[in-house]
Amino acid sequence: MYRSPRALDTLLRLMLLLGVVAGPPSLAQEPDIPPPSVEAADTAATESKSAAEAAATEGESVETSAPDPIDSQAAATEGEPVAISDGNQVAPASKSSGKAAAAAATAVVAAAAPHDSDQIAQIMDMLRAQQAQLDEQKQLITGLRSRYDQAKVAYSADIAEQKGMIDEQRKTMRTMQAKIDELSAFDPAQMTQEETEFRSRLETLEDSIQESTNASSTTFDTESFPGSIPIAGTAAAIKIGGFVKANYIQGFDTIGSTDRFIVGSIPTDQVSSGDARAELTVSQSRLNFDLRDSTDIGVLRAFIEGDFAGAGDTFRLRHAFGQLKDVLAGKTWSNFVDVEASPEDVDFEGLNGRVNRRKTQFRWFPRIGQDWNLTASLEDPDPNINNGEAVSLFPDMIVSMRRDWFQRFHVKTALVLRQVEGRWDVDDSVKDDTFGWGLSFSGKTPVKKWDPRDNFLFQFNFGRGFGSYVNDLDTLGEGDAVFDDTGSLKALPVFAGYIAFQKWWKGTLRSTFVGSIVSVDTYDFQPDEAYDSTQRFSGNLIWSPTSRVDVGGEVLWGRRQDKDEAKGTAWQFQLSSKYRF
Repeated sequence: MYRSPRALDTLLRLMLLLGVVAGPPSLAQEPDIPPPSVEAADTAATESKSAAEAAATEGESVETSAPDPIDSQAAATEGEPVAISDGNQVAPASKSSGKAAAAAATAVVAAAAPHDSDQIAQIMDMLRAQQAQLDEQKQLITGLRSRYDQAKVAYSADIAEQKGMIDEQRKTMRTMQAKIDELSAFDPAQMTQEETEFRSRLETLEDSIQESTNASSTTFDTESFPGSIPIAGTAAAIKIGGFVKANYIQGFDTIGSTDRFIVGSIPTDQVSSGDARAELTVSQSRLNFDLRDSTDIGVLRAFIEGDFAGAGDTFRLRHAFGQLKDVLAGKTWSNFVDVEASPEDVDFEGLNGRVNRRKTQFRWFPRIGQDWNLTASLEDPDPNINNGEAVSLFPDMIVSMRRDWFQRFHVKTALVLRQVEGRWDVDDSVKDDTFGWGLSFSGKTPVKKWDPRDNFLFQFNFGRGFGSYVNDLDTLGEGDAVFDDTGSLKALPVFAGYIAFQKWWKGTLRSTFVGSIVSVDTYDFQPDEAYDSTQRFSGNLIWSPTSRVDVGGEVLWGRRQDKDEAKGTAWQFQLSSKYRF
């Protein structure tokens, strides 16, 4: 014969053994939310007026529509992903109420008689108290979500731990339910009214736990992502950015390009490519979408950007990558590039001697110290062979190390190792490969003699078989290797670099002066018109009437020299007006 008081007494003892009566953990008081850092905002208010802090492009100058990837050390630049941190924190749960409930339950059981109906009422009161605790916990979670949304702060890590504890309690409740079913022989008709109510409350308790678990209290910290918009129903935020840019290009000499200053396209004594021209264009305008989300692993980021510099002003993909914590996959700036060391330029082409490639890649950039940044990547080889078709079998391997001082200046060193393989144009049955390598040394440092915003920038690159990473050579589709008369592939030695100085005159009026060079050590078997060297000098004056507008003009001079020492020079003037959004 089934006896209700004995079953309840046994069940209560089981609950004590499993630690269920202790009750659910409760959320501690919400921690103080630190105010957003103003240092980065002050820096942006001054330096965002300079397009040098934004992205340059393959064959393009630096622009300011770039993504600003997350970095706890310093503001990064377009598409230059760095170590990221979600910053989600929640105070640990308090267990004092659970311990009190456990002590009370122990006292009740110790004093209870097996058949005392008063004890059933006490047990029911305890269950009601436990239900009230869960209801209070649910309200706390809901309240925290509201406060967190208002403060734009994410606290996911310990909320996940809290949910894990609730999951454990759910498992315990299921065990209790199974025990009740076993004691009652799965026959509800044999259960007393008190037992039926007890079982119903257990089921309600289970539903409450499920609802609390499903309640989301995580939102992305939009204070660290200015200009972003929270996405309803998710923990993510998205930002729409870009700029509209109008350029007037006035050529004074014959040059192979009319919408930019490509030094390598300047005709020499032996070659003529037409007349000097003027052109107006808006093809450099850009549009990008930047999404960030908080996860248990870290911050997730997805970024995509394009411009209208394709053939016939068609839309062209510039960046498309995803990033989770310190791992990135997609197309963005090569690890060999130092975007922050790029001078502010009006010309869309940018410096002839600058490393300037965007590549599809897999990148890993662990944080190894406060001021040190190590990055390793495998990247699309995409080599350029002067008189052959590239067929490389292995990705380029790149390792870089960056050192920052006082968050004001930095030095970066990068090494690329690669295989260059191709088929000969003369006989496509001939295939050969060679080893290529390149070393880059770059940096940026303040020069405070006249104005604390003045800065000096530099980059020096040298190696063999890495010429396609250099802006001018890549634009012309050459520079990595060349087949000799026997069908043997030879890597081309290349040196390239620049020095630049930016001077701030008054308010937001500034100028940048740059000298840049590319030199290729040609072989005797190459034709006389082979690329030997180029030089480029430029100076500009740029003014920002507001933080979202840049207006400027630039004067450029360049010279190309061929292997046989034939030379050609050209002058160009550019006027630009850019409006960011």
